[in-house]
Amino acid sequence: MVTVRLVVIGPWKNPRSKVYWFRRRVPAKYRKFGMPAEIKFSLGTTDLEEAKILCQEENLKLEREWRANLAGAEPTQLTHMQITALAGEFYKETVAARRDEPGPPAEIERSLREHAKRKRPPIGPLDPHLHVMFGQEVRAFLQRKGIHLVGDRLHSFIRSYVEAKELAGQELLQNAKKDYTPNKVVAERFPEFKPPNPAKKFDVLWAEFAEAKELAASTRKKWEPYFRQLIKRIGTDDMSSVTEQHLLDWRDALLASKASRRNVKFGYIAAARAFFRWAKNEKKLATDPAAEVVVTISEKKKTKKIGFDHREAHTILAAALGPQNERMTEENAAARKWVPWLCAYTGARVNEITQLRACDVVEKDGIACIHIRPEAGTVKTAGERTVPLHPHLLQMEFVQWAHRKKGDTPLFFAVERQRKKDRKNPTYTSVGNKLAHWVRNVLEIRNPKVAPNHGWRHRFKTEGRRAKMLWQVLDAIQGHAPRTDGEDYGEVPVDVMLAEIQKYPWYKIEAPAKAVDRRRRGQRRTEEAAAP
Repeated sequence: MVTVRLVVIGPWKNPRSKVYWFRRRVPAKYRKFGMPAEIKFSLGTTDLEEAKILCQEENLKLEREWRANLAGAEPTQLTHMQITALAGEFYKETVAARRDEPGPPAEIERSLREHAKRKRPPIGPLDPHLHVMFGQEVRAFLQRKGIHLVGDRLHSFIRSYVEAKELAGQELLQNAKKDYTPNKVVAERFPEFKPPNPAKKFDVLWAEFAEAKELAASTRKKWEPYFRQLIKRIGTDDMSSVTEQHLLDWRDALLASKASRRNVKFGYIAAARAFFRWAKNEKKLATDPAAEVVVTISEKKKTKKIGFDHREAHTILAAALGPQNERMTEENAAARKWVPWLCAYTGARVNEITQLRACDVVEKDGIACIHIRPEAGTVKTAGERTVPLHPHLLQMEFVQWAHRKKGDTPLFFAVERQRKKDRKNPTYTSVGNKLAHWVRNVLEIRNPKVAPNHGWRHRFKTEGRRAKMLWQVLDAIQGHAPRTDGEDYGEVPVDVMLAEIQKYPWYKIEAPAKAVDRRRRGQRRTEEAAAP
């Protein structure tokens, strides 16, 4: 990491005019980024106090410029002809933008006189003066083109830029005087500009990144809008143009909005760091602008998630056994019945259960199991595992029910009823979301510390410890990663898992005779009054 130390300076009083000037020598290590040996220009005031303020403001601008250069992209290598062609691009864009409405001739003539005055150095060499007077607008143009010039290449382009700006003004003056005769001599003097490096378009890099990292559909759906927001903010989809300062400004804007610090850290910035790190490692981009963009979170504000308590667990499992709405599809009704029970007795993630297919209910070594594997959808860390079924699930005849379907047919949703075959949000994720909504809004289990689906995972761990299940086997059942390389050696066979699962206590719950009316009181009265 490069440290930039802020140097405090004061204004210099010109003895000839009594006007205060800004003057500062540029350290040698920064001159390779396009800076002259000395920066000096008039502050336009004879008031000392005002000059001090202006001097510090200009000094801060310089510090920011140097920091941006130090953290920016590698310099673009352009030939003399490419520099001339690039100046021609500016000339053509300037004329095209104002050709239809160039403005009053007198205004353009005044602008040309001011331009001639700006480009003429009062004293000293030409290049440092042009850099001071036109550097900011030149950098803005180059940034928009995704080009980073330094040293003599930058000075050469600034000279061409200043000349092109004057030529564009002269042609616009001609247009303002109602003369639109094409100036072929000027137009033909600029060769066609061809970018030295093709733009690194986001769509191309994103597709390659998602494929290389095997991103889950849910992750793609979540992360892509983050980058679309960034692109809209900086005004380009060329990822080689993204700088660390772009990302820092974006981060600060997100933190100033309603987004939580956790969402900014683990959502927006995590996505950017993963994407740009991959692009840098794969030589798709020259630098990683997100490498040092971080968000700090106070551990004191972190809320620990817990599992369902005894009452909440019994409420959900009892409702799962009860009569379901007749208008629900067969698969949705099955999900509401079986998914909570499977989560309760396996401690699996809800999407690992909702993505199960008929072929994933298997028998291994004579033991009925479910096979959780990435082929069915997504599995965290892309690992697969085979988990024996609890005796209670066998007594409930889950295996017989599951084997009514065959092959890779999903158990809890119908492929033929999917609205979009290539939908970004997998159907099994929607099934889990509907179950979460049911738990929160119908069963009214709203403890903020308990996630409506993930609460089973926490509860299984807690009750497993209470039942004195071996912790290594408990982790293997739930698919938790080993803590050391030594723990990762060997396997946990299904017969070993079954011995521990049999320690897990049975849920003694009877199915309700009829569905519980959980409509709100006002809604119930309204519907009853409307009934014939």
